Amino acid sequence: MTIHQLQASYVLEQDRILVRLNTRAGEELRLWLTRRMVRNLFPHMLQMTTDLLSDQGQSASHDGADGNALTRFKRQESLQKADFSTPFHSQAASLPIGDAPLLASRVNITVCDGGALRIGFEEDGTGSATKRSFEVTLGQDLLHGFMHLLETALRQADWGIRLEPSAADGESFAPDVFANAKPPQYLN
Repeated sequence: MTIHQLQASYVLEQDRILVRLNTRAGEELRLWLTRRMVRNLFPHMLQMTTDLLSDQGQSASHDGADGNALTRFKRQESLQKADFSTPFHSQAASLPIGDAPLLASRVNITVCDGGALRIGFEEDGTGSATKRSFEVTLGQDLLHGFMHLLETALRQADWGIRLEPSAADGESFAPDVFANAKPPQYLN
């Protein structure tokens, strides 16, 4: 399955993110992502994106910048090539997993050759006779585009999930390592 278009949008009434994928064959796949799922998945995908560049021997630049800076640069480069102006084609020829979006209860991520990620989404199936699932493979450019769309939807959702700002934001991402730290104890 070759992905042609991606869309991620926050749906206030559901308090979920709706992800829609169009394939070149005219299929549309729909997926719900809950706050809990995104809170666990998003940091892992950020790390995987950085690790993919490291595995390809691109983790350090000639000027000594760290892997995170190089990842931000590669991401910006991919986003400049992406087409965010073409409207999402919502008239799919077929809906392989049905009309209702799959409610992701499990996500499996596998690193593929060439720096791509294979992501499998599964629905629990509790209360349903069938268990739905699908897999997509995201190359570097598509992965950066998907992460950008997900970040945009997360900003709209205002779920309090910490995002890695893009280089254009002028901020640096530093996880708050002291958030859960215990204060020191002194013996006098």
